[in-house]
Amino acid sequence: MEQKETHIEVVDHFLTNEAFTIQKTAIKGLLKTHPTPLKNKIQRYYSSDKYISHNSTSSGTFFFIYKLIRRVNFWFKYRLISKKELFSKTLDFGSGDQYFIQQLQRRKHNVFGIDPLKPNISKQVFNSIFNESLNNKKFSCITAWHSLEHVHELENVIKRFYQLLDEKGVVIIAVPNYRSFDAKFYRSFWAAYDVPRHLWHFDKQSIKKVFYNNGFSFIKSTPLLFDSYYISLMSEKYKKSSFRIFNSIVVGTVSNIAAFFTKEYSSNIFVFKKSKTNT
Repeated sequence: MEQKETHIEVVDHFLTNEAFTIQKTAIKGLLKTHPTPLKNKIQRYYSSDKYISHNSTSSGTFFFIYKLIRRVNFWFKYRLISKKELFSKTLDFGSGDQYFIQQLQRRKHNVFGIDPLKPNISKQVFNSIFNESLNNKKFSCITAWHSLEHVHELENVIKRFYQLLDEKGVVIIAVPNYRSFDAKFYRSFWAAYDVPRHLWHFDKQSIKKVFYNNGFSFIKSTPLLFDSYYISLMSEKYKKSSFRIFNSIVVGTVSNIAAFFTKEYSSNIFVFKKSKTNT
């Protein structure tokens, strides 16, 4: 995808303090981090015990809040999927510390996972969605909870989703929304930019467009209301605020109230199904 003008300049507040630009692409509303670290070089940007989604053993205020929100969000995600009775076979793309997979396995669901940093074949977690071991499998549901923004080959990954789904299968993803109030409020300190780990940045229309271009139809979207609070908390940390928790509650609440009118929530779940014909 051709990169165009700069949307915003951002620093890697989490780890390296390196500067990046987030640029517009040929698809309206879709942004990309520049420069994009090479596939074989990007792992160093995840090499920290403080990278929460890959570390389930740490302690402290931020980890406690993250785990609390993760637990609440799990039940929300679980109810969303289970209502559709999609659990004949599930693939979780971007499994991280494998919390979601473990919760499903505890409930006797047939679930596989993908994570390049933490593969675990004994638990059916593979290092790549292009792993040949998946070629003879078909899934009724593929989930991607805040993981699609991390991939290098965005369209190839979505095409692979299409290949791996059965005819009535669905993809359920969650991604941040840079048009939300909290994104505009924090600007370059907005934690969900998370450069360069987040290579792609979506608004509501661009995520629909990318999936439509690769053979999917949009079914529905729904907000993840608690994400605005955690993203705001991390953003306050990056700003070195003296009143992080209080400020994050205020900004997160204002963001959700504003989104009630604008529909631009901090983070959203999107559900897509395979079209009758793959475009």
